[in-house]
Amino acid sequence: MQRYYYKVSILFFLIIFLAVAVQAQIVNIEEGRMGRDSSNHVAGQIGLDFSLYNQNAGRNQPNNYLQLTFKGDLAYNTPKHTYLFLNYFNYLLVNFNVEAQRNTVAQQGYSHLRANLYQARRLSYELFAQAQADKARGLEWRTLEGGYLRFRLMRQENKNINVFLGAGAMHEHEEWENPELAQQLQISNLVKWTSYISAKYNIDKNIQANAIMYYQVGYSKIITAFRNRVSGDISLAVKLNKTLSFKTSFNCTYEDRPIVPVTKFVYTLTNGIAVNF
Repeated sequence: MQRYYYKVSILFFLIIFLAVAVQAQIVNIEEGRMGRDSSNHVAGQIGLDFSLYNQNAGRNQPNNYLQLTFKGDLAYNTPKHTYLFLNYFNYLLVNFNVEAQRNTVAQQGYSHLRANLYQARRLSYELFAQAQADKARGLEWRTLEGGYLRFRLMRQENKNINVFLGAGAMHEHEEWENPELAQQLQISNLVKWTSYISAKYNIDKNIQANAIMYYQVGYSKIITAFRNRVSGDISLAVKLNKTLSFKTSFNCTYEDRPIVPVTKFVYTLTNGIAVNF
């Protein structure tokens, strides 16, 4: 009987916290590293959220919302190298039941591939590629390809704290829809210097904190000036059992010279459940 109530309580907790609106576009690569590096194995984390709800827009005209969110991370670890495959997708539709009022509010996501070569060394190497879109902000398509030198700044013997610095270069291709010029895409191709500092802290065996901050800069011939981007992500994961974790995270991005006139600073605070395997 006690085991039955335990299962019911876990299910209840899952239902309460699973419906979350996620808008993150920052890739926290430290979350994807599952922390085991002694043998060949595959590890991952997956989360899926489906929401259906309404809110009042008038006495007899509520707005109906349909939302689907997916996040899936996969890591393949060997004694020498680590390979990451990180994915995120979020879709939000308003008034899905009335064709004339139907409107896609959010349609965003990314897929990120990364190889960390000789990851056990203090100085290791990273190669990465990413595809991304954020239709709500006007980002039709973004691709990244590049590499880093990754330096381990600090690592405790018990692995409670890990701090890394990364520095490298990348090519960024972007296609933006300009809100002031209908049916016209603004296309940008930049070679950028990119760097990050990341930290992972195992507070205890059931609680882990991750943080990462990126700085990217490239010279744009379109505006004859440098474009700067600063972004960060911090998350806290609490293990409920061997399979389930509760996770809360905050991320933000600031761009000083966006390619098109959009909000320069965006942020997101999210909560949710993750399934580990």
